[in-house]
Amino acid sequence: MTLLIEFLSLFAIVVGAIVLVMLLTGLFFEIMNARHPERRIQKDRVNNRKWQELKQAPVSILTLTTCFVFGLFAQQQGWTIAPLELSWWSGPLMLLVSVVLYDAWFYWVHRLLHRKPFYRFHALHHKSVAPTVWSNHHESFLEALLNQAYYALVVFVLPIPWQILVLQKLYDQISGMLGHAGYEHFASPAGRAPWPLASTVFHDQHHGTFRFNFGHTFSFWDRWMGTLHPRYDETLKTFEAGEAAAPSEPQLGPERR
Repeated sequence: MTLLIEFLSLFAIVVGAIVLVMLLTGLFFEIMNARHPERRIQKDRVNNRKWQELKQAPVSILTLTTCFVFGLFAQQQGWTIAPLELSWWSGPLMLLVSVVLYDAWFYWVHRLLHRKPFYRFHALHHKSVAPTVWSNHHESFLEALLNQAYYALVVFVLPIPWQILVLQKLYDQISGMLGHAGYEHFASPAGRAPWPLASTVFHDQHHGTFRFNFGHTFSFWDRWMGTLHPRYDETLKTFEAGEAAAPSEPQLGPERR
């Protein structure tokens, strides 16, 4: 009973934190988008589904919280491998390793969700062809579980301090909403070749075409596997150069397999 109470207490704290971060991040991007309409990526499409997207958010948030809290709680109870003591070198190292591992996890889970018979669990998310900052949590229970199970499992294979796991989850939450914002506010050379980082354009092209750009933080899996949008680098460069009025990418047709 004591363990259950401890778990539920931690669960409530994390749910509150996730909701707070979601609302603050969403408000930030809503203001930024309203002030800079020229930064919209898909200029020929308007998303009028924000309230439908938000209705699904509780399913996503409760699922991701369960996975994340299980990982934290298991580590706290000593059921996992012992984490490294947090230091000036162990923190950054574990954060880098875990972010890279999660990107690989996300890429291959995402590819799986685009294959039959799994696409039906991902189709809800792709109803937002032109995503908004609220599209991040517009997903089915199974999709959220597959994406977020990483946080329940990583503590059993990586000696990551709990503080770094919390920091990564915070980054994951904000960067996920940034990727769905629909407006490219932070374009830079770091988001295109030869650098490995992704961008808002990166994930927006995935929603617009369904068959490119499956990664999360990095583009190297897509580059290695031949799933990078053929005009990703040049499109991002137009926003980087301040040419925000560049026309929308031509749609290449959905692939829902």
